[in-house]
Amino acid sequence: KIFRDLVTENTGGVTSPKAGIQGLVEQGRTFLLKPGQTPEAQHKMVRDTLGGIMTPVLPPFYRIFMSGIVPIEKEDGTKTQLGPWFYAPFLTSVVTPTFFGFLVGPSYPNRRKDGQLGGLVVEKCKFLQESGCKGLCLHQCKLPAQQFFQDELGLPLTVSPNFVTQECQWSFGEKPLPPDQDPSFPQGCLAGCESRQQIAASGSKADVCN
Repeated sequence: KIFRDLVTENTGGVTSPKAGIQGLVEQGRTFLLKPGQTPEAQHKMVRDTLGGIMTPVLPPFYRIFMSGIVPIEKEDGTKTQLGPWFYAPFLTSVVTPTFFGFLVGPSYPNRRKDGQLGGLVVEKCKFLQESGCKGLCLHQCKLPAQQFFQDELGLPLTVSPNFVTQECQWSFGEKPLPPDQDPSFPQGCLAGCESRQQIAASGSKADVCN
């Protein structure tokens, strides 16, 4: 309920009568398909929502004790970052399911592709299963989550969805590739994508998947 209310606020009032993940996906799809919509606006919506769910207290705590960011600005306005500390990726992979399990479903810690601790694998992403939409996955989960962890928390994150198995690998402490170089995203829309069907029905030629 809190997360849905934050989404409503950060989308400018987009709501859905449906409950649970179905309602959240409908909110996201409605926002995605708004005329003139941009990827940047979607990313900001998700970052603002994540910031709200974490409250004003957790990000500063995380930046100091996990990412090693000294909370004193230098003359140029930047802050010194001594970390992330060696334990940050692993501890983050352990506590993250507490905050995002309702959104993505069951997950468990594993190792990143470099063999280090700090991985988290989502067994079957509920958001991807329900939406079946590459555009929603890219612009309302993967990219804004990566941006939020790097910019707000000071920890790199790579999110790697598998559109065949609907499994998703989160690798904390791993710097992500730019979207146009990321092999985890296929070209074009996914088969049966409801977003594409709605766009076609409206006569629009908008490209929401890239």
